[in-house]
Amino acid sequence: MISRRLHLPLQIQCSLLLLGSVMVAAAQSSTANTSALQGATTLHVTTRLVVLDVVVLDKAGHPVSNLDRSQFSITEDKIPQVLRSFDPPSGHAMPGGKQARPVVRGTADLAKIGNAPVNILVFDELNTKWDETAYARLRMEQFLKAQPEILASPTLLVAAGDSRFVVLHDYTQSRAELLESVRAHFPQYPWQMMRGGSGNGAIERMEQTLGSLSQIAESSRGTPGRKNVIWIGSGYPMIDTTGLADEDQEKLMVLIRRVTDRMLEARVTLYMVDPAGAQVSTESNGIAGEDGSFVDTGGSSLGPYKGKLDFGTFAKSTGGEVFSNRNDLDDAIDQGVKEGGVYYTLSYVPTNPSDEVQRYRQIRVKLKDPSLRAFTRDGYFSVVAPVDPVPMGGKKPEMQLQFDLVSAARTQLIYNGLKVEVTHPAGGYVLLVDAKDLRWADQPDESRLAEVTVMTVFFNAKHKKLQSNVMELKEKIGKDGQLNSASKVALRLPLQAPSGTARIRFVVRDSATGVLGTADAKE
Repeated sequence: MISRRLHLPLQIQCSLLLLGSVMVAAAQSSTANTSALQGATTLHVTTRLVVLDVVVLDKAGHPVSNLDRSQFSITEDKIPQVLRSFDPPSGHAMPGGKQARPVVRGTADLAKIGNAPVNILVFDELNTKWDETAYARLRMEQFLKAQPEILASPTLLVAAGDSRFVVLHDYTQSRAELLESVRAHFPQYPWQMMRGGSGNGAIERMEQTLGSLSQIAESSRGTPGRKNVIWIGSGYPMIDTTGLADEDQEKLMVLIRRVTDRMLEARVTLYMVDPAGAQVSTESNGIAGEDGSFVDTGGSSLGPYKGKLDFGTFAKSTGGEVFSNRNDLDDAIDQGVKEGGVYYTLSYVPTNPSDEVQRYRQIRVKLKDPSLRAFTRDGYFSVVAPVDPVPMGGKKPEMQLQFDLVSAARTQLIYNGLKVEVTHPAGGYVLLVDAKDLRWADQPDESRLAEVTVMTVFFNAKHKKLQSNVMELKEKIGKDGQLNSASKVALRLPLQAPSGTARIRFVVRDSATGVLGTADAKE
């Protein structure tokens, strides 16, 4: 019997680890330090542009890269949509063609690759048996050994476990560096899974898994191209949403809506490589469309998440695939990487702007050639997950706000939704943030205002937290001030590092959008 109350163990755990001793302060910063540019304009977006990355496969399962826009059509909730933009696979190529040397050696270098795709390889050590994780690690080595010395796409290697989300190697194109990181990594034992796989335990693992995907999406928002997440593991266990009370189902769907919305905004597609050979649920409260996609028959707000909710269904809803019941995991990883590197990008503005008609909107991409198959996300939630505001007057932050800030602070994953640089003048630290990344609100006096939250965490050489601090800052631009692509906002933090500090992490969050950026400094 599943409890009527959902718990958020990872979020609470993070809060206890870092927020227990946080000192919150409000500050009014000086006018933004910007450069003038005549003719600069402010774009106000009032409608949503839906961007789709579409992989097209032939009957043999090979990517097709030579189609033009006339071969595609899009419907949303069965209503034809007008194609606003179209980019073929050639438009996502790495700059300079084949490189003798890697273009990318870290997250900072992603700015050099334009809208080319990146790969994120994830070891799932939360939901996968230890022996299967060890086997997956060996097959990962085989996959990397078969790759060229310089990888075609920048690749990030991480591990998601019971108690930590670990960056094993930052983005790189070096096969040798990734191989070394895989060989040096010792998998975590899945204690939570071994304690029980049903009831609240299953829901907790689902929440934690979705939390990891949320971190991946949020951290990569500043990278414009497609992100192919190759998830090596079993994913969270199946959840029967029909067995939940209405209250619990709604709480669960709030989390799913938030994560799927973030993945859509960040252009994240999920591929699942399951070493346990688990099957995707075949149960559904809908019917299959003529192209095999889900069609809701009950007017549900849950879309493809209605009924039996498993990780494979979640992966397919993002436009990815599930590779299971096979021993050649290295080939499955390779297939996911190759498919994710050859894709078309289509966009449209929904013809129905109302959020009241249906909370989950079904997307279908059709091709003129019936022998070809198009893979893209199944749909999206029309009600965008709200951004938790920073509480005033000493009130406790919302759980999601705590999770976002704390998760970004305690990991070495680099968040680039906001471009942040750190300097260390006398008397504290200064963070330089790209002004164009912030949301500027018009004021009655014709000035513009941006509000940010800055979390600073000091760590010792063993990566243990020594001290943390949270500040709320406001930046104002006068009515004659202009913004251009080089404009920077200087956030001044009058802080001193405590004794024993080895590393400092700064997390900057735009209070209006919730977008995050991080910067690190060494003492």
